[in-house]
Amino acid sequence: MLEKREYYRLPWSMNDNPIAWIEVTDICNIHCEGCYRQYMTGHKPLEQLKDEVEFFIKWRNPDNFSIAGGEPLLHPQITDLVAYIAHKGVKPIILSNGLALEPKLLHDLKKAGLAGFTMHVDSHQNRPGWKNKTEKDHNALRQHIADMVAAEGGLFLIFNSTVYPETYSEIPDIIRWGQANIRIVQGLVFITYRTATTEDNIATDLKDQQVDLKKLSYTRASFHEHFITAPEVHQIIQDNFPEYEASGYLGGSIRHDSYKWLMGAMIGSPHRMYGSVGKRTMEFAQVGHHLQKGRYLAYLTSSRIGSKIFWLSGWDRMVRRARYQRWMDVLHNPSHLFDGVFVQSIGIIQAPDIQPDGRADMCDSCPDITIYDGKFVNSCRMDEYRLFGGFVSVLGKGKNKAEIEP
Repeated sequence: MLEKREYYRLPWSMNDNPIAWIEVTDICNIHCEGCYRQYMTGHKPLEQLKDEVEFFIKWRNPDNFSIAGGEPLLHPQITDLVAYIAHKGVKPIILSNGLALEPKLLHDLKKAGLAGFTMHVDSHQNRPGWKNKTEKDHNALRQHIADMVAAEGGLFLIFNSTVYPETYSEIPDIIRWGQANIRIVQGLVFITYRTATTEDNIATDLKDQQVDLKKLSYTRASFHEHFITAPEVHQIIQDNFPEYEASGYLGGSIRHDSYKWLMGAMIGSPHRMYGSVGKRTMEFAQVGHHLQKGRYLAYLTSSRIGSKIFWLSGWDRMVRRARYQRWMDVLHNPSHLFDGVFVQSIGIIQAPDIQPDGRADMCDSCPDITIYDGKFVNSCRMDEYRLFGGFVSVLGKGKNKAEIEP
């Protein structure tokens, strides 16, 4: 069982957070199951996006901009936005499904100042040519994208995957692939699937008026399976990769016992993993970066960290264990001395959980806050603002019925 005192509570807040989530379009070229954005307005004008960049810099203090959508690579002025963000001294990162990525666009984005990509690839994306393929099958697609980005050079790369009950057991297949590509893949993120069901629930707006839950893209008629939790993802990773351990977390906005973000980083080489960074190293990275740069840290720009990570072994017992395993590996295989030492992050995100009173347990200090109507809102629930003017409450049918009928 996870114990919060064993992990570093990430010091992020609304106004001092390393991530700014800027949505450039709600147009996409595929439809992923569980996606919380639907087409309503199309591409945002570049001038509006520049205003949002300034708003974030003023009120958020970000270390990077997560350029999201929809599919941001479809925006006709995406390279101009990347250049504008880079000029402001903040890292531009594109969150993409990779379908529209090709070498010419990749080169132009790198030239404009792009820092890296977070690519979302999983088996429930309705991606052309990939129907009925497993997560292991999708490793071929991940490899294609990783090789393309690596060929351009100078960009970091992280892969996201949504975890469904039927794909939970396939998580190790993704991690094995990631570890084999530790030189060119800086991180993996697993996001647990959540949905609201229209058969069993109703929704009310801020005025307690019933609204049509079916209008939201992240609902479905019914769902009778067990939702996977962040601790369960952590457990299956540890069961298959005992070197792994999380080191930092964000809790929930309602439940004291929830884990909304679990962050860890494994230390290894292309031949094997040696261990993970611990709580102390995570704290050192966050506080040290803030002291040096004035901002907290969300992304390492390079996975090749070298043996200097072991300088922290006297302070961090987890790193000390990894150093020992590294020594043993080199002792038995001297040629491995020249492989280099790399860090690969593994993140686990648990999506909003509906509570019995209709509220959602959100991520405390939400890293993925975006801008709507001149204020910060949780990006995963922005369509509730766009459709209904604010967060809705989701209740089981028959609960407080007299109060919520229209």
